[in-house]
Amino acid sequence: MLLTLVIGNKNYSSWSMRPWVLLRTLGIEFGEVKLRFESPQWREQIGRLSPSGLVPVLWQGEPGRGFATFDTLAIAERLHELFPERGVWPRDAHDRARARSLAAEMHAGFRALRNCMPMNIRGHYPGKGMNDDVARDIARLTAVWAGASGPCLFGEFSALDAFYAPVATRFSTYGVQLPSAARAYHETLLALPAVREWSAAARAESEFVAADEPYAVRTAV
Repeated sequence: MLLTLVIGNKNYSSWSMRPWVLLRTLGIEFGEVKLRFESPQWREQIGRLSPSGLVPVLWQGEPGRGFATFDTLAIAERLHELFPERGVWPRDAHDRARARSLAAEMHAGFRALRNCMPMNIRGHYPGKGMNDDVARDIARLTAVWAGASGPCLFGEFSALDAFYAPVATRFSTYGVQLPSAARAYHETLLALPAVREWSAAARAESEFVAADEPYAVRTAV
């Protein structure tokens, strides 16, 4: 089966990172098409490669002509249908329901954290972005993370861990101090080979997207 994932910049696109880490960690073969934000390539191809005009998009068959699944939650569910044996979600029914609930919460919530601490893997801004609303988001996340039943949240890797991977990079970028139980899970996420691979590629990118760089200081040339 030919699968292609359309993504944005690896340094900035938390939405793209989730299905990419999921596919890579589960050993599902796929091709990658990266459309850089605010580029001529984006403007020329996004209409053909994304029905929603957003990334990520998972294509079955030829990109732009095959079958498209878009939005990170929908992609996770589609992969669960296509590869039921790969463990996209936990095997236990209760764990699976809870993992889906937590993934949906991550998908739709934590807006203060998203807005004030945007994903920027190559950046380092300790202390930036913190306020009371962000602190509440972090407290909620760390409470969930502290309940991990193994190296990953439900013991073995699942889509939920992929959903939390971009948050782990945010905590590193902004120097967020975590309690010991949550810190162990944070370290597990950062050590995943797929997360390390994505992060290395993100640090190698040179594009600067001002909307995603609220704390950068650019020196005029």
